[in-house]
Amino acid sequence: MRIVTVAQAVELDQKAMQDHGIFGIDLMGAAGKAIAEEVKKMAAEIHDPRIAIVCGKGNNGGDGFAAAACLDQFSVQVFSVVDQDDIKGDSAHFHKVCIQKKVTIHYGINTPDVFKCDLVIDALIGTGCQGELRDEIAKWTTWMNKLSCFVLTVDCPTGIDGNRGIAAQNSVRAEKTVTMGYPKLGLYIKQGQEYAGEIEAVDIGFPDIIDELSGFRWSTFAAPNISDMFSKLDTDTYKHRQGKLLLIAGSKGMTGAAVLSTFGALRSGAGLTITCAPESIEEIYEKTIIEGMTIGCPDDGNGFLIPASYKIIEEKFEWCDAIVIGPGLGNNAQTIKLVEQIIFNAKKPLIIDADGLRAFHGNQNLFKKINVPFIITPHEGEFCQLMGINRDTYVNSFPDIIEEFMADFPGVLVLKNAPTITFQNNDAIVNLTGNPGMATAGMGDVLAGILGTFSAQGMDVFQAAQAGVYLHGSTADGKIEEKGQRGLIASDLLEELPKVMREFD
Repeated sequence: MRIVTVAQAVELDQKAMQDHGIFGIDLMGAAGKAIAEEVKKMAAEIHDPRIAIVCGKGNNGGDGFAAAACLDQFSVQVFSVVDQDDIKGDSAHFHKVCIQKKVTIHYGINTPDVFKCDLVIDALIGTGCQGELRDEIAKWTTWMNKLSCFVLTVDCPTGIDGNRGIAAQNSVRAEKTVTMGYPKLGLYIKQGQEYAGEIEAVDIGFPDIIDELSGFRWSTFAAPNISDMFSKLDTDTYKHRQGKLLLIAGSKGMTGAAVLSTFGALRSGAGLTITCAPESIEEIYEKTIIEGMTIGCPDDGNGFLIPASYKIIEEKFEWCDAIVIGPGLGNNAQTIKLVEQIIFNAKKPLIIDADGLRAFHGNQNLFKKINVPFIITPHEGEFCQLMGINRDTYVNSFPDIIEEFMADFPGVLVLKNAPTITFQNNDAIVNLTGNPGMATAGMGDVLAGILGTFSAQGMDVFQAAQAGVYLHGSTADGKIEEKGQRGLIASDLLEELPKVMREFD
C-alpha cells in the first residue's frame, strides 16, 4: 500500500487542483462524505446515536463541517474552536451548509462542562502538528480523550506529527483514523501506530498521480510478496545449493552476537555457515555453534579480530555466496582496519551490521568503494554516527535527513526504527511487523543472519531486506502471544522462525 509524507499530501492536493482541474471544495466534500459513511457504519447498531465533531481552523476542520452536513439525520453537535467569522475558504462553504441544515454548532475554545456522546470526530488539525500542542488545542484533545466513547480522527490524530509519528502531550487517542487518499507516514511510525488505531484510507477523487510526487516512493510491505521472493525447494536440493554464508562476528565479551547471527542464518534456511572466530576464544564458538562451521583467526591473544586475520578470511570469499560482517566485533581500531579490508575486497553480497559500520562513521563516501550489492542495518543511534549528527537533528529532520543520505548511497539501507524501514534508491518500504518487546540485545544479530541467508540464496538484496525484516518482526509477534513483550529475548526467535517461514513455502 502506498503512503505519503505531509509534503507529498500537500503536493497531491496542489497538483489535483492546478494540473487536473479538481476543485478543493469537491475534495473536501468527498472527504466529508467518506467520513460520514464510516460514521454511519459504526452508528448502525446504536439507537439514536449522539455524535460530536470538533473542528479546527484549517481544511481538517472543513472536512469535519462537510461530514456534519452529511450526518444531519443524526443527533450531531459541532464544536468549532474558532469563531464563526474566522472560518475561511472551502471550510466556510460547508460551515454555511451546516447552518442551513440547522446542525447545532458551538463556537469558542472552552470545552463543555458536561457532555455525553457515542462517537466523537477529531477534525482539529490533521497532519499539521509539529511539537507540543497549544493550550487551547490541548484542552480539546484532553476533553476528547476523556469521553467514554468511540474516537474517530480525520487524516491524522491531533498531536501526532504526520511525518515523524511523534506524539505531543495530550495527543488524541483514536480507535480509527480515516485518512484521505493515502495514509500519512506518521500513522505508521513511532507513537503514530499506537494513537491512530485502525487506519482506513478513502478515495476522495485524487487523480492517479502518486508517482509524480517529489521524494521517496513510500509503501508498506505486503506479506503475500514474500512467497514470490522465495524459490521453491527442489526435491533433490542439497546444502551447497541452499546458501553458503560467511559470518565475521563476535569478540571477547560479545561471542553471543556471533552465535545469534549464525543461528539466525541457519534457522532461516542457510545450507552452510562458517563463522570467523578470534583464535584465542574459538573454543567458545566451537562449543555453541554446533550446526555451523568455525575457523580460528589470529588475534594476538586479545579476543578480537585484527588485520592479520585477513588472509584466512579472504580464502573463504570464493567459497561463500554472501558475507555478514559486524555483529559484536567491537570498536578496536585494528578490527576496524580489518573490516575495511574485507568490505572493499569482498566479491560477494555484503550485510554490514553494528560494529561493521564503524569504518564509515562520518565518511559516507567510503560506501562508494564497495563493488558488490550490500545492505547496512543501523539503528537510529548508529545512523546518527554515520551521518555525524546528533539524535535531535535526526528526529527533527526525519524524513528529510534520510533523503539526504540516500541521494548518493549505492546500497540498501535497513533503518531499524519503530518500525523498521528499508530504502533503496527512491523506494522506502515501511515494515508493519514487530513490537516493543524487540528492544533487547541480540535482535539485530538475528536479523543480520536472516538477511545474510536470503542474500546467499540468490535473492536480490532489496528483496532480501524486505523479506527478512518482515519475517523477523512477524516471528517476534508470534512469540509475544506465548511469552508477552516483557522478557522477550533474541534467542526466543530462533525456534519460532522456521514455523513462520513455513507459511510461505
